Amino acid sequence: MLYLSRPARAACLLLLCLPLLLLFPHSSWAHAFVVESSPTENQVLDKSPSEVTITFNEDLQSAFMSIKVTDETGKRVDTGKAQLNPEHPSTMEIQLIPGMKNGIYTITWRALSADGHPVNGVIPFQVGSGSNAYTDQATPSESSGTSRIDLIAVRWLLYIGLSLLFGAICFRLFLLPSINRDKNRSEQKMLNQQPSDTLPRWTKLLWSGYGITSAAILISLPLQASWDAGVSIREGFSLPILGEALQFTGAGKIWFIQMILVLLLSVTLIYAIDPSISNRQRRVWGYSSVLLTLSLMLSKAFVGHPAAATHPAPAIVADFVHLAASAFWIGSLTVMVVCLPVAGSELPVSKQAALRQIALRRFAGWGIAMVAALLATGIYGAVLYLPAPFMLLNTSYGLVLLGKAALLLVMLVFAASQFRSARQAAASKRAAGGLRVELSVGLLVMLLAAVLTHMSPGQAPAVPFEETRTTGEYSVTLAVSPNAVGSNEFKVSVQDSKGTAVSGIQQVTLTLTPADPDQDQQEFVLPVKQQQPFRSQELITSEGTWAVKVHALTASLDAVDAEFTLHVGGKK
Repeated sequence: MLYLSRPARAACLLLLCLPLLLLFPHSSWAHAFVVESSPTENQVLDKSPSEVTITFNEDLQSAFMSIKVTDETGKRVDTGKAQLNPEHPSTMEIQLIPGMKNGIYTITWRALSADGHPVNGVIPFQVGSGSNAYTDQATPSESSGTSRIDLIAVRWLLYIGLSLLFGAICFRLFLLPSINRDKNRSEQKMLNQQPSDTLPRWTKLLWSGYGITSAAILISLPLQASWDAGVSIREGFSLPILGEALQFTGAGKIWFIQMILVLLLSVTLIYAIDPSISNRQRRVWGYSSVLLTLSLMLSKAFVGHPAAATHPAPAIVADFVHLAASAFWIGSLTVMVVCLPVAGSELPVSKQAALRQIALRRFAGWGIAMVAALLATGIYGAVLYLPAPFMLLNTSYGLVLLGKAALLLVMLVFAASQFRSARQAAASKRAAGGLRVELSVGLLVMLLAAVLTHMSPGQAPAVPFEETRTTGEYSVTLAVSPNAVGSNEFKVSVQDSKGTAVSGIQQVTLTLTPADPDQDQQEFVLPVKQQQPFRSQELITSEGTWAVKVHALTASLDAVDAEFTLHVGGKK
């Protein structure tokens, strides 16, 4: 019978509850994008503006942002450095020199999203009319910047390092020491030996994981800063760039915390393998190393897509648990592939085989809990980042996510084979080959996870909204197109009980109340001097759910009120 330890049973039960996170309200997003600007794209102004403002769909980080306004000759006409509006962190602005001449101007901007990804774009506008008026060739642009291979490689190395480190510690603490409840004296003697005696390659594996993790974290800041600032990798190592990253970016602040954790971890690891202290003391230092490694994994979740979620807490927890489960699984696989073939070399051959079989059996028990965690958090992440199912096949993020899921299924097939082999001592050699394949696939899974970290999930497609509500003897129809963040056309029509358009409407007011209490309510009046439907081009400032109240006054001053629920998608 497969033995499942008490901690594994508890972990399995708790982790299976993670799908309850799906009950949290959520929305899909990409990196920050422009929802409003002044001047607007291709706008022709009668007189020169005094400033440029650009508003995004989410709050920005204050580092590495810039707005450069140039005339037709390339000469700058802005007065200094761009800054965030103190009252609206989603808006950056810059002052312009007074008395700008008539002509075409170009706004070149760059900003840092809440998830740590840089975005940039161009907004052209014109002062004065005449021969320089815009043609169809004047095309604004906006992009989120393609992630660099070096950033993906460093993130992959970080995942590998954490897995080696976490797996080595946990294997020694939770899988190896109590491999047999009825220990005889020879086994008890073996368990009292140092890890390097029982697992000759274990110490090297442990320090390899620590070294890879430390190097990946150390190099990550200058590489990330160079990407955020839009400069070369060499410039990313300069003190001004590093200083701005440390002071004004979330990645810089988390990096500082990670470096402290890495230094503390070196101390706990030294004592965890110190032969001069008792076995009990080594275990205490080992548990401390586990906590510090988990803290490193948790800190990683505070940078990137989870931290930029509408409700970051459940997203951060899910990301942390997903990484911890993956690291335990892949790290323990590495120990069994590298260390178990030579484990217990001082024991008789029969006892060496028993040691490997029991370790494999205990790993199989813990593996159930890890699989539960991966499935629960994987499903939650897929729904959170890709709310529309067809986005799995129509976005780069979705295709990479499908590839990762397919590789995980391959790992599960091999894991199931190991569960069966765990009961048979004769199958240990066959299981060793399966472990190596499973580990190789796991490393590919982590590579795809690193790629996903630097990709934009994308927005759910905008679907035009149109609904009719009956209130008393009237019916009110509201239509919103494209039903996306940015400029939208609102149409309202009021009909009587016979379906005839009501004439003499005196006023139509729309009130949009966001579900998010941190966002502002919007209200605007539709012109009623035209025939129905009454139309107006208005701005929707953010994604999410909005309660829309339509208030109309008839010629006899009767009030007609109707309420709608509007679910706004991404950028149009």
